[in-house]
Amino acid sequence: MTMVRRNRAFCIALNLGIALLLEGAWVPAVDAQSTPPDVAGATGIGQPGDLRGLPQLASAAGSSQASRPRPRRRRRAAVLRLPAVTQYGIPRLHVKAAYVVDANNRVLFEKNPDRILPIASLTKLVTTMVFLQTAPDWDRVIEIVPEDVHHSSRTRIRPREEITVRDLFHAALMSSDNAATKALVRTCGVPVDEFVRRMNLLVDSLGVPETHFVEPTGLSEQNVSTAQGMARILRAATESDVVSAITQKTEYSFTSNRRVHHLVNTNRLLRSQWDITGGKTGFIHEAGYCLVTNVKGPTGIDVTAVVLGAPSNALRFAEARRILDWTFRFGLGLPQTTPAGD
Repeated sequence: MTMVRRNRAFCIALNLGIALLLEGAWVPAVDAQSTPPDVAGATGIGQPGDLRGLPQLASAAGSSQASRPRPRRRRRAAVLRLPAVTQYGIPRLHVKAAYVVDANNRVLFEKNPDRILPIASLTKLVTTMVFLQTAPDWDRVIEIVPEDVHHSSRTRIRPREEITVRDLFHAALMSSDNAATKALVRTCGVPVDEFVRRMNLLVDSLGVPETHFVEPTGLSEQNVSTAQGMARILRAATESDVVSAITQKTEYSFTSNRRVHHLVNTNRLLRSQWDITGGKTGFIHEAGYCLVTNVKGPTGIDVTAVVLGAPSNALRFAEARRILDWTFRFGLGLPQTTPAGD
């Protein structure tokens, strides 16, 4: 009897010691602030000696640490930067030259309008005018040769493709495709040297003698003009309904004997709030990013805007938007042009 009492007392003491040991081991590890209220209520955490909550505690504490969101860094408020302007309130542009003129030859904005600069693929406006003088057959099919593609920089046309004159004309004006331009000139019936001579005679007749060409694509930095001269050239080129209509298209697709071509107009202003009635882009490293475009204003006034020598493609259109926005807001109300300066 005495032995049974001793064993029972020993078991009670042992259980009590285990309970006290467990209570001391896990109670300090519980962080009431980090334990979600719903977990504490569900498992009975916070009640010493209740072993039912011990396994749940380990998993709940681990998941709480893993899922705790990291503190977000506060972003600094963006600094308000107003467009830089001259003392006259005219935008100060990051381009080499710019020019805006209306249909009555009233100059609305200018920056270095007479500075002679490379014009890259703006050259193709004069190329298309001379090409139209050859009375082209739009349905005639031209086979592309390796010489058309060689050193053509920007092109998706490949040798041995058979493409109509109409589709090549679209490619030259919309996506500034140099292989398409070479193929048109090569097959128009006029030798290349004579074709370039006609290009120079044409710009002389337009009254822009500072403009000069050595080849028909614009890949040479020796093809030069001024912002003022390019405005006059675009006006003359878009007198052609064909040129005007094509340069207003945002997209165009055609099929050669080998593949389908999808063209997207490089003039991003066609996808802006402005009503664009014609235009052309150009780029080579020596010229920077260039743009000339016709725009019909909110009141129906037609203007021609030119940007030469922008440092990036995005800035070319950003600066064009700035001068057009300024022109339609303020420039049309000025008695005469105020020089933009540098």
